[in-house]
Amino acid sequence: MAVQNINIPKLGIFLGVIAATAAGLLSFVSVSTEAAIKVNLQKKTDAALEEVLPAFDTVETMTLRSELDWPVKFVIAKKGGRIVGYAGEVISPEGFSGDITVMAGLDLDGSVRTVIVTANTETPGLGTAVTDRKVQKTIVDLIKGGEAIEGLAPNVYLDWYGSKKAGDRRWPIIKDGEQINGKTGATITSSAIGGAVYAIGKTCVDHLEQLSKGVE
Repeated sequence: MAVQNINIPKLGIFLGVIAATAAGLLSFVSVSTEAAIKVNLQKKTDAALEEVLPAFDTVETMTLRSELDWPVKFVIAKKGGRIVGYAGEVISPEGFSGDITVMAGLDLDGSVRTVIVTANTETPGLGTAVTDRKVQKTIVDLIKGGEAIEGLAPNVYLDWYGSKKAGDRRWPIIKDGEQINGKTGATITSSAIGGAVYAIGKTCVDHLEQLSKGVE
């Protein structure tokens, strides 16, 4: 049987080149993917701001700490140089399945305008019933047709916070006829969203003077 001689140094160099090339490709893919994710997240944030704020042409950002020491990122929306509203976004660690990112639009006095959930991993059909704004259509609706809903789709749990202003305590989870902000089977999700909205609203109210001056 013939014995094949293997040049160990050359083999080592060859394998090293392959490893370096693979590492370089993985690094390139990782950087490219990370950049794409950042772009998509920014697009999602921009779209969310348009949903919760009145018409604006410029924005400023400011990060403030809530009572729970959660960082709340505020967007100060301006039109023609005048402040027309605020938007606050916070990540709540209190979700059932992980973090829930909530954004709320606020009037100049700190009252809540609109609430949307921009990121979550809650249980489909339970937690997502509280977090998502989706138009639910029945077979009858599909047959009848009708005009498409403009703007945000309704969500009874999120819409409960509209026009409310944060006080000294978090809003409790309640069910009072049409007025409801919590879903049976998804109370943890409901409470997490309530806490996030309160953190945004209370931080806004507590720092209204600072926010009204904008970024100096």
